[in-house]
Amino acid sequence: MMNNSTSAQGRATGTVTSVEAVLWGTSFGVVAFMIILSNSVSIAAFVKAKPRRKHTHYFLINLSVADFMVGAVSVPLFISYLVNPQVWTSSLTMPMVHSTVDILSGLTSVFTLAIVSIERLLAVSIPFKYRLIPRYAYFCCIAATWGLSGSVAAMSIAFYLRIVKEAFYIVVILSLSLSLSVACFAYIAIIYKINQKNNSAKNAKDLTVERRLSMTLFFITTIFVVSWLPFQLVFILVHFCKTCRFSVNTVFFTKLLHYSNSFMNTAVYSFRIPEFKEALKEIFSRSSSRSGVNDMHLKEITYDSSTSVTRLTLHSPLINSNKTSSSSLSKTVEVSSMDGNQIMANSLLRNV
Repeated sequence: MMNNSTSAQGRATGTVTSVEAVLWGTSFGVVAFMIILSNSVSIAAFVKAKPRRKHTHYFLINLSVADFMVGAVSVPLFISYLVNPQVWTSSLTMPMVHSTVDILSGLTSVFTLAIVSIERLLAVSIPFKYRLIPRYAYFCCIAATWGLSGSVAAMSIAFYLRIVKEAFYIVVILSLSLSLSVACFAYIAIIYKINQKNNSAKNAKDLTVERRLSMTLFFITTIFVVSWLPFQLVFILVHFCKTCRFSVNTVFFTKLLHYSNSFMNTAVYSFRIPEFKEALKEIFSRSSSRSGVNDMHLKEITYDSSTSVTRLTLHSPLINSNKTSSSSLSKTVEVSSMDGNQIMANSLLRNV
């Protein structure tokens, strides 16, 4: 049976009907698809933009990798809650795996955003010393984000094995709170520094670039706060408020909201970072040009001299393709009983 030592047990109320299960499953499926697609394009674009890549972009690549992990692993595992809750209520394996991956990818994103905010503050405050920061320092910071999040993820395993209890909640809350506080402080300082800059011709040009990138990362941080804060409030209240109750749908909504953060970042990249847009144009222009070349090969113009009239005929290798028949397979997914749904929702409150 699932770990029942937490005080959160029994805090979620209500059930999920079959219609609601389908709607939630579809919603999470769409979010997973958008996360995978957007972050795949994001990673490809940043890799493509290597000649124009700035050191900050290494952090953004790291952020995209963590977000891709959310869409490829965390969300599909979460959807399995809706498909077959019995698997989760009868064993520790599935909830423990989901919690570990969820914390690893989620906290990596959070720590990366905090480090990016500090890096932007250094770029604005001490631009000359900032340019001397070696590349390996960025890689060390990236390794640190995965190391710290991995440590918390390992603690979640210890929590499910009942090795640690309340310490796990405290570490998770402190990790999120400190990261958020650092990011907010850094961006407040950035705004102050930008306003204090002089307006000489050279500084004005450099300042425009720094301001644009800093504002982009500020938008990313703001999106993070809006999408993660509701779930974190529920997480805190459930574990420290003995009388608080939340419906299953409320838990699902807050979870969907913070998962959505993993594809919102790419939308910000598309509109705010010039190197990203240029790399995207190159990728799609190359794809369209290859498509055009393939279309030319599909059509061969031949001369038929068997008659007195010159004829141009078009041949396509696709004309004689075999027709295939397909059948659709329908599958009915039944949602488990009230107890199963309540236990399912309560377990979500343990995960970040």
